[in-house]
Amino acid sequence: MPSRSTKQQGLMGQAYAIRKFQRTHGKEGLNPKDIPAEYRDEIKDVSKQMKLKSLKDFASTSHKGLPEEVEEELKVEDTSKGIPTIYPSLNPDSKAHKKKTDAFKMMNLTDYRDYIKR
Repeated sequence: MPSRSTKQQGLMGQAYAIRKFQRTHGKEGLNPKDIPAEYRDEIKDVSKQMKLKSLKDFASTSHKGLPEEVEEELKVEDTSKGIPTIYPSLNPDSKAHKKKTDAFKMMNLTDYRDYIKR
């Protein structure tokens, strides 16, 4: 998966370099002490959480045609209509889920009694 912005590519490049430094015991890569202290812990966390292949894929993305930053897209659902009708049991005024629950309890009780008789 390629990076979506040059900042993301730079972050992943640093995380990949840290991981490479740790894997080669300091022979290759970037020493975490060379990164500014304000970003060091976050970049180290990223390098630990992601797979090496994913880091390499993000880091190897070309800068050509990438924007500097990408706005984060937030998807907000329209809740002005209330709870959708496909979830009647979530509606606190609905009695549908109570009826199903009582019937289900009785059904399980019957099955349990049959099981004990065996």
